[in-house]
Amino acid sequence: MGGNLHGDKLEAAIISPLTPISQAVKHMDVEAALVVDKSGKLCGMITDGDIRRSFLAGAALDTPVSEIMTINPVTVNKGTPQMAIMALMMQKKIRHLPVVDKQNRPVALELLKNQLEDLEPAEAVVMAGGKGTRLHPLTLNTPKPLLKVGKETILDNILQKLEGNGIQDVVLAVNHFAEQIVDHVGDGSRHNLHVNYLQEEQALGTAGGLTLLSKKPESSFLVMNGDLLTELDFRSLVKFHRESNCCMTVCVRRHSIKIPYGVIEMAKDNLTIEQVVEKPDHEFLVNAGIYMLEPKMVELIPKGNFFDMVQLMNAALAKGWNVGAFPVLEYWKDIGQHDQIQEARQESKQRKVAKYGAFTVPADFLVSEAVS
Repeated sequence: MGGNLHGDKLEAAIISPLTPISQAVKHMDVEAALVVDKSGKLCGMITDGDIRRSFLAGAALDTPVSEIMTINPVTVNKGTPQMAIMALMMQKKIRHLPVVDKQNRPVALELLKNQLEDLEPAEAVVMAGGKGTRLHPLTLNTPKPLLKVGKETILDNILQKLEGNGIQDVVLAVNHFAEQIVDHVGDGSRHNLHVNYLQEEQALGTAGGLTLLSKKPESSFLVMNGDLLTELDFRSLVKFHRESNCCMTVCVRRHSIKIPYGVIEMAKDNLTIEQVVEKPDHEFLVNAGIYMLEPKMVELIPKGNFFDMVQLMNAALAKGWNVGAFPVLEYWKDIGQHDQIQEARQESKQRKVAKYGAFTVPADFLVSEAVS
């Protein structure tokens, strides 16, 4: 059995219907929270997937969980035998099962971890071959993945996060200053990983290097850029990807652009003004540089040519294949420019990094910029 949540740990997973999403995510250590009314009775349950799907649908951080929770979830009575609980979870294919007393108050939460399927990708590929020219002079003699943020390098942070999510086999795609990266990481044993290398003789982009894999992946595999920091729950990404039945899942962030002017909206006649919107915000979903791929995706990549992930997405869409989007709600920072690495270094002093990936919403959940 995956485990049983009770006592203080159960209390930490209990929230009210009015709890906003921004607070609910702090109670998601087991990827689910129980929603109870004022009398303590169970009235709903919300999962990691519920929150991420609501995000894609446009939910705000102050949206109460009552609007997105599962009402009257499947439950079992206190005292139900463990074998019966296991059978029910297997039958319903659910990972979280509340145990309630005669008054329908939760007394435990049964967890089913990795029983129905292997939720860990067999392999992760980290693209670590970029030159990082926008970070000169920091990268004149050091590859960008080896720049330090806090006490560790960017790449060390990535490898630690992968290991903490149960991923053991990692391929590093290297090109620029490759020998420094190989010397630093070695065989990966320092991070309890098995690390191999994919040497690009020329820059092949964020997808092109996948054609050089010595062994074609046999199942879903993770690909991510080697110049970002994140507390992403990779297990949730894998579960989301496999349940979506997509050939590719792209991690996304919500990005807001503020227009510092009054924007004119014209009437249908294009002669008169219909309304003026003062300094509006426009929101977009943007690529976060983390992907889950099915093995057949590699077949779409031309060998020996520069090919990036955007081209790969378009190639899949042209074939009519499904490409999914997975929202990153946890901490995420792209390290591409000087201000970004300075912010990351400051943030590393302010936040506590959980080795196994606490589900948190950072201050930069909504990235904003003004267009002048």
